[in-house]
Amino acid sequence: MQEPNTRCAGGIVLGDSGTIALVRNQKSTLWFFPKGKIDAGETDEEAARREIAEETGLTNLEYIDDLGSYERPRIHKDGSDHTEIKTIHMYLFAAPPHSEVAPTLEIEEAKFVPFKHVLESLYHPKDRAWFITVFERVRHAIQRD
Repeated sequence: MQEPNTRCAGGIVLGDSGTIALVRNQKSTLWFFPKGKIDAGETDEEAARREIAEETGLTNLEYIDDLGSYERPRIHKDGSDHTEIKTIHMYLFAAPPHSEVAPTLEIEEAKFVPFKHVLESLYHPKDRAWFITVFERVRHAIQRD
């Protein structure tokens, strides 16, 4: 039997020179966009900003766009799919110029990845498939400056 759906929020965070913030959990080599569960009383955007700050140390983010939602299984640290399904609401933000990531809590490493390498860096096929659907919107946001 499938477990209940969990609501999560996170974001694609643009850094300098067309880079995007990615994170990986402790004891894992799997890269993801920063995201996490929505706490009671939080809006999706508030949860996304909190999770990004908790996982990357990035704050004072400029809101650019609402990128919608997608679903995928929660992932075990070994990379296998969990029975729990996550609905993930994603936003597009820009970090302040010259920001540096500083992983915190359960995050082992956070880094800015060049836009052209994000798709190949993402671990889960559902994350990659979703990213393809917003690829042009993100590319246009990078080129706005």
